[in-house]
Amino acid sequence: MNREQGKVVAFRAALLGAAAIWLVPSAAGAQDAAPATPPPAPSEAPVAEDVTGIEDIVVTAQFREQRLQDTPIAITAVNAGMLEARSQTNMIQIASAAPNVTMKPTVAAYGNAAVVSIRGVGQIDYNFAYEPGVGVYIDDVYYPTVYGSQLDLLDLDRVEILRGPQGTLAGKNSIGGAVKLYSKKPTGSNSGYIEGTYGSFDRIDLRGSADLLLVPDQLYLRISGVSKRTRGYVTRKDFGCVFPNSGVAATGGSLDCVLGREGKIDFNGLRGSLRWTPTERLEINLIGDVYSDDSGPTPAPVLFVDPSRQPNFPLSQFVTGEKWVTYTTYANPTKNYAYSGTNSLDGYGLSGQVTYDLNDDMQITSISAYRSYSGYFDLDGDGTPFGLSTQHNEVDFRSFTQEVRLNGAIGDLIDYTVGGFYYDGHGVLGGRVNLPTLDNITGDTVDSDSKSGFVHVVLHATDRLNFSAGLRYTDESKFFRFVRRDPSGAFVALNGITGDYSEKRWDYRFNVDYRLSDQVLVYGNVATGFKGGGINPKPFIASHVVAFGPESMTAFEIGAKTDLFDRRMRFNVSAFFNKYKDIQLNITNGFGGFPVSNVPFNAGKADVKGFEVETDIRPFGGLMIDASLSYLDFKYKFLIPAILGSGITYDMVMPFTSKWKASAGIQYEFPLSDEMALIPRFDIAYQSEFWSLTLNRPTNRVGNVTVANARLTLKASDSWEAALSVTNLFDKYYYLNKYDGLITSLGTAQGTPGRPREWAITLKKSF
Repeated sequence: MNREQGKVVAFRAALLGAAAIWLVPSAAGAQDAAPATPPPAPSEAPVAEDVTGIEDIVVTAQFREQRLQDTPIAITAVNAGMLEARSQTNMIQIASAAPNVTMKPTVAAYGNAAVVSIRGVGQIDYNFAYEPGVGVYIDDVYYPTVYGSQLDLLDLDRVEILRGPQGTLAGKNSIGGAVKLYSKKPTGSNSGYIEGTYGSFDRIDLRGSADLLLVPDQLYLRISGVSKRTRGYVTRKDFGCVFPNSGVAATGGSLDCVLGREGKIDFNGLRGSLRWTPTERLEINLIGDVYSDDSGPTPAPVLFVDPSRQPNFPLSQFVTGEKWVTYTTYANPTKNYAYSGTNSLDGYGLSGQVTYDLNDDMQITSISAYRSYSGYFDLDGDGTPFGLSTQHNEVDFRSFTQEVRLNGAIGDLIDYTVGGFYYDGHGVLGGRVNLPTLDNITGDTVDSDSKSGFVHVVLHATDRLNFSAGLRYTDESKFFRFVRRDPSGAFVALNGITGDYSEKRWDYRFNVDYRLSDQVLVYGNVATGFKGGGINPKPFIASHVVAFGPESMTAFEIGAKTDLFDRRMRFNVSAFFNKYKDIQLNITNGFGGFPVSNVPFNAGKADVKGFEVETDIRPFGGLMIDASLSYLDFKYKFLIPAILGSGITYDMVMPFTSKWKASAGIQYEFPLSDEMALIPRFDIAYQSEFWSLTLNRPTNRVGNVTVANARLTLKASDSWEAALSVTNLFDKYYYLNKYDGLITSLGTAQGTPGRPREWAITLKKSF
């Protein structure tokens, strides 16, 4: 057994052990007196008394627990049951039904990272120098980097997606919005589950959780684990072996011309949550997680070439049009080095949340967290056996955050929150960057910190009318040190150069909401937010080491939230107009006299407007229908001439921004007996075209796509469940992103195809 097989066996043994641990307290509890009924976890949502009505979801978007329908901001909330019904197991998948939200894996050049874009604002580059345009939070703890953000949805209670600037409503300022993942809190129910899945591409998933009562009325523990492995869906072939007369040398490493596969999944994770309530006023939650990800690189077959960029290499032959095939080798035969073609990431996180009720009207909360990860990813940036841009990238990152909030009320008139947030991060970006114009071994460091204070006040003018206001002050800075050597080990001119950035900002939010009736809430707000600046992290020469400032947004929004027809139909709608300025754009054509460049500047202004509609319908019995529709119009209003010289025009849009999105889902529960039911479900999602890069070109355009999923679930009893699911039901061949190297010296453009049709069978046993 090799090391990797040993890791998998160990994690799966731990997962099965979690279920076994559950049995021990259960047996012990049977011998003792029955424990007191544990209090429910605060995040549990009450269910409407009418079983045909729509259940409420309790969210904490405004620092306190509120019904989703009482929260006067645009927010999509999905509970654990719906995530399971839609066969959604990772963060990338949850955007399919969220209006004006795009979540995709980044292009292959950025490794294990996710692009999260809301209302046209996001970030595509994994580099620690750039701030995410959308904040990601795990149990109210800020996840500070784009890298590593393809998170598994392990044992979640709910997901909240907040659209629009969250400068005064989230731990760290977020210009585009926030995605908040909340895990299930331990309740001491002495319950649990174990779940196994087998499917296409030798998919094997194991998931499990155990919720234990350690001390009656005081101490509760929840342990959750996941192990999942799937064979890659894109075959990596030896071009010289497949086409022996092509003039391309075969590697000689494979009899069947197959070098490997891309897109494989190999992930293991474990989480533990300890909840302690020593008194009625004090609650302490400690959460720890650890994970190991040895998945394969993002597939990136060659789609287009520009022969003039590399006249000495016959690149056109690699545009074969063959589906699910790539001819990358992760080797540079000229310089005689090769890499394994792996994305490896190991990390862990620790957090502690203490909540204390000072009195009936005041509560103080402290959230302390530390997260660390390290890993590497290999890149064949041209996608050919010639190795024109074969790179090995190493990442190492750690961060500490501290947030303190005081929530209070003055009678029934005012609710308020006063708080502070501190963030400290340190990252190292290493490896070997090989381009036709550059070959460097790197070890750049990035240090960043952010300090902020905020206040949020809600005035209940009448039983139906509320006014809200928020204010936030932020002081942040970054420091860069470039470490560069050539392959011989000698330091190059960029080595030792430093740069720093600092900024102080004020953000605000004003909101008014009015309940026209018990069924209808209308609201309007104006809010600001910003995305921090920094120092160009990818200089080719010293003159490229320049600072760029923050981009900012002022957003105007109106909306309505309704529960109609005796709670059988929920219909929420919002419309927005955003003034987006100082947009960070890159000059890529020869800045500073060098043939290539990648220098960010605050170079544009834009107006962004659109609308969003979400509905849930429970007309009768076990029938459930949900749907969403969104429209977004992005218009540049100003661009500096240097950016226009790079080819960007006023009719372009920001990366991963679609004009239209729509989704619909339907399911029905057929009762077969008192203890058995059959539940078929069908989901379909449409997204109009978008572009993967700021410079919109046909070679990075991703066309319209419609993808459907289906699931058939058999609930055999309160404890057994079986499901057959099919994703990409109609086997649509489409692309998730495209990387356009035609604008650089590489001369190739690549694309990541979405996963083909896959089936899976899942068995779940609850205890």
